[in-house]
Amino acid sequence: WLVVVRLLSRDPSYISPDAFAGCNQLSLVVAPQATKLVGTTFQGCPLLGGAGVVEDTATNRRRAVDLQYWRVRTHQQCSAPHRRWVRTVLLVANRLRGGALSLPREMWYTILESIRRWELGRAQ
Repeated sequence: WLVVVRLLSRDPSYISPDAFAGCNQLSLVVAPQATKLVGTTFQGCPLLGGAGVVEDTATNRRRAVDLQYWRVRTHQQCSAPHRRWVRTVLLVANRLRGGALSLPREMWYTILESIRRWELGRAQ
């Protein structure tokens, strides 16, 4: 799972200093005054890394939204079952190539990119 947090408050002081401590699935935080949050608030969050707590800008908000959907460039960040599901879909697409249900590879990518990462492989 991938967790993306966008903090809406302009004052980060309302967040408990250890609110997200130990969250091993947190990968991006978009927050105003991001530098004030780095302390212990996100201690023990291995996916955040050095660039995981970023300022609230239009570019970073787009990045947060982009991380919610499957993308070729973020495929390796998906869980193993989700990666297997995507691989299976693409293998089926390859098998159908040239048949009546054939779609171009780009169309399959477009379809997959419209699916939120946590919805990959879920039965509807």
